[in-house]
Amino acid sequence: MNIQIQSYGLFVLVLLFIFYKTSRTLQLYSEKVYRRALYISTISLSLDILSLVGIEFMGSISIVLVITICKLYIMSLLWVAVAALSYVMTDLYTEKKHVIVTRLLGLLGFVQSIVVGLLPISINRGPEGYFTYGPSVLAVYAFALIHILSIIVVMIVCGKRISKRRRFAVSLWVTLWIAAAIIQYLNNQLLVVGFASAIGMLIIFIIMENPESYRDRRTGCFNSYALSEFSHRLFERKTKFSLLEIRLKGSESRENNDSTDNALKKTVSLASKHKELFVFRNMNNIIILSENAELLKNFGCELLAELDKLGKLVKNRPAVFVEHGDTFIHMSELFQFLSFVNNTFTETSEKMYIADEKAISKYRERPLIEQEISNALSEDRVEVYLQPIYSNEEEQFTSAEALVRIRKKDGSLLPPDTFIPYAESSGQIVRLGERVFEKVCEFLKNSKAVSLGIHYVEVNLSVVQCEMTDLADRLIAIIKKYGIDAKLINLEITESASVKSRTVLLKNMEKLIDYGFTFSLDDFGKGQSNLMYVVEMPVSIIKLDYDMSKAFFSTPKAKQVVRAVVSMAHGMNLKLVAEGIETEEEIDGMRKENIDYIQGYYYSRPLPMNEFLEFIEK
Repeated sequence: MNIQIQSYGLFVLVLLFIFYKTSRTLQLYSEKVYRRALYISTISLSLDILSLVGIEFMGSISIVLVITICKLYIMSLLWVAVAALSYVMTDLYTEKKHVIVTRLLGLLGFVQSIVVGLLPISINRGPEGYFTYGPSVLAVYAFALIHILSIIVVMIVCGKRISKRRRFAVSLWVTLWIAAAIIQYLNNQLLVVGFASAIGMLIIFIIMENPESYRDRRTGCFNSYALSEFSHRLFERKTKFSLLEIRLKGSESRENNDSTDNALKKTVSLASKHKELFVFRNMNNIIILSENAELLKNFGCELLAELDKLGKLVKNRPAVFVEHGDTFIHMSELFQFLSFVNNTFTETSEKMYIADEKAISKYRERPLIEQEISNALSEDRVEVYLQPIYSNEEEQFTSAEALVRIRKKDGSLLPPDTFIPYAESSGQIVRLGERVFEKVCEFLKNSKAVSLGIHYVEVNLSVVQCEMTDLADRLIAIIKKYGIDAKLINLEITESASVKSRTVLLKNMEKLIDYGFTFSLDDFGKGQSNLMYVVEMPVSIIKLDYDMSKAFFSTPKAKQVVRAVVSMAHGMNLKLVAEGIETEEEIDGMRKENIDYIQGYYYSRPLPMNEFLEFIEK
């Protein structure tokens, strides 16, 4: 008898259980499905070991008991396959529908288990090894094969609806399982199926279900990815919940982020006393979610008093408490509302703003904002701000990114995160985008920017613009109007734009590149970046996302990823821009990694065009 392999596998599963037990999770539905698969795999591997023990002592143990244990073991292999099929379908349905599908799969597994239980099984207990064979075992192989083929079909047919990471993890699991099954089928002495299942669970844990992947390691709070997953669950379940947002200083200055981290650590420490509170880091803001509105409100008052002592609260920007977060359709709409509140809020001595129904109604008066955009376009109140970009090679500012602003009639600025979402949804983003492009062309023609060393200005293309078949013709017509060289314009596209309208975008890019324009890929590292975008899209510049640039200095894995991206980009003769650089430490770090360009508050915030020229001259 040799149960070393099974023991190793069981040890792996026990470690996973311990890790899950000692870690606070988000209580996501996918975690529940994974834990169920973990339980089944553990039971299966335990039965595998018990069956070997039973066969070893078959002379002193009832043969009926040994056969029962052996059949229970091979039945459990079916349930592992059912659990895998259920897990891979997590992204395909809402939680309620997935529960129904899982029950149907469970019923099918139950019927198959009865068939396996009724068929005869034989036990080999010879010098060549301990194993079972016969009709019962063959039935298990047949049924398991059906489930595995079902998993493969689901991943092929519904691949676009399944998380790439989940699809990759399950593919590795299934491949490993198939290989083990073939090995064990060809050589019954090699009992490796249970061990392969354990390794599969470890793979899924590492890639998809590790609770630590949802945490900000420096502060202990949950990260923005966790916020996305957790909020999705709340809205899907139509759970009543409340939200507290606290804006912190840090991203708007050059000061070191240590004080921001301290504020987050303090928040996590205080919230740890209440299991109903979930603390998330969203950029430099604190987001706390809870199903207990009264608890969250009282906790918010206590927390604000503590953070005020640290001097980290943004002046005149109190915390925002939303008692009925579930009144919104999804989290992105709730964030738009928070942005709206923060950008329209008047000065107050209160530390917490209660976002009541009146505030929500005011926010939902979106036609007014759309009208403001329309009026700004017709009355020439659309302005372009330029954020300088520093070239490490030339040791001077050689480019800038153009950013749109709307000047209200009272002279104040309407922040872009307030009006851009509405402009995109209403289609006004096309007119805004072209107005920005035209103003940049006019600036390059009539100013001395080029003589001051500015090689090009980056202009963002919205997803809506990238879907337009006549985009190239429209931009070329504008640049001809001002008679400037197209090489002075670099057009920024995002990954979402390249995915949604790739064919149309590629045709436009080819035409624009032939005319002299260059392209950059913006927000690389945000969300689930796909390296194929870099391979397929004819860009000359890659812009590292703010979060990726920040993660470089806090996470060893992120540091390795950035270094790999630098090596890859330079190997493809592409330039790299690091966005969001705010401190001297970050400047030095990016220089050491041979990052080509630096953009961020360390050098300058976005400036009006005249102030930009003054800045470059100095």
